[in-house]
Amino acid sequence: MTTSSPGFKCIWSVVDNQTKCKPVCGYGYFGLYGMETCHPWLDCEDLKNIEGAEKIPSAAMGLVKEVRISKWNGYDVVLKKMRTYHYGKRSHREFNHGVQILKDFSNYSEVLQLVGQCHQTIVTEFHAMANATNLEKHMEKYKHYDNIRTRFQLCIDFVQIMTIFHSGQGGKVYAHCDGNSIHIVLWQYLLTDDFRLVISDVDALVDLEILNGVTKRKVCPVESRNYSVPFNAPEQHWPFKKKPFNFSKMPPYDEKIDIWKIPDICIRFLYHKHIKAVVLPHLLNIHSKCKNRNPKDRATAAEVLQVYKHVYQNFFKKSAAV
Repeated sequence: MTTSSPGFKCIWSVVDNQTKCKPVCGYGYFGLYGMETCHPWLDCEDLKNIEGAEKIPSAAMGLVKEVRISKWNGYDVVLKKMRTYHYGKRSHREFNHGVQILKDFSNYSEVLQLVGQCHQTIVTEFHAMANATNLEKHMEKYKHYDNIRTRFQLCIDFVQIMTIFHSGQGGKVYAHCDGNSIHIVLWQYLLTDDFRLVISDVDALVDLEILNGVTKRKVCPVESRNYSVPFNAPEQHWPFKKKPFNFSKMPPYDEKIDIWKIPDICIRFLYHKHIKAVVLPHLLNIHSKCKNRNPKDRATAAEVLQVYKHVYQNFFKKSAAV
């Protein structure tokens, strides 16, 4: 069973040094690079064909999930199994929450493509360059792409993905709870073969209801902690300095905790001093708005995205005219 006449997405793969295409599929289907038609999400019976001799062990191990690079019908996929010693109620709930998010946002190419699921095992699309903590290693290998265009596009991709999850789909917005450092956040995003971003680890995205157009605030689970580090928004810090931390007394917050972190992530993507010197002056105002201590006065993800795209377009228009 396949979908009929799907459109195709084609990219230039720096890994394979060639153009490759995959079908663009609707809800309940997936399409991998090299496939000509969409295929329904794999079920328990289908996953039996993955757990064979072609499974390739991977060093990529998460806290809750064991991750392996595997094969399905000759295509590389990623097999993720929930670790047996993390079968507690919260881990089970987060795992299922993450799977549901992958399903709900499966029509966005910026979200990791789900291939199949069976109980506490999921299969997703494979991205050879792995998570975004590996960016500088890949830039060293593919030096031709180590430029303003590639790096600033990653800033745009990051905010584009944030905009998707802040859009209020299904009456909810989603915010990062598992993101107490730049490294942790970058670990949650994968680099595609054409140096773009997709979000992969969505288990810890907290869902916030929208009531009468206003986000109903919430506190991240206690396990995520509210570390008083500059990377986290001020409202995530324990406000009662003379009292020991008490989760039940923590004031709630909303998705604006994500906005506070945008400048830090973009600066990390830009990396080189000369690139930052060229780009950051154009982002000074919007980044200052992101860092407003009052979350109500911060920019929205959509506002940041608009500025980023405007700066990007103007920068390369001027470059082309030179």
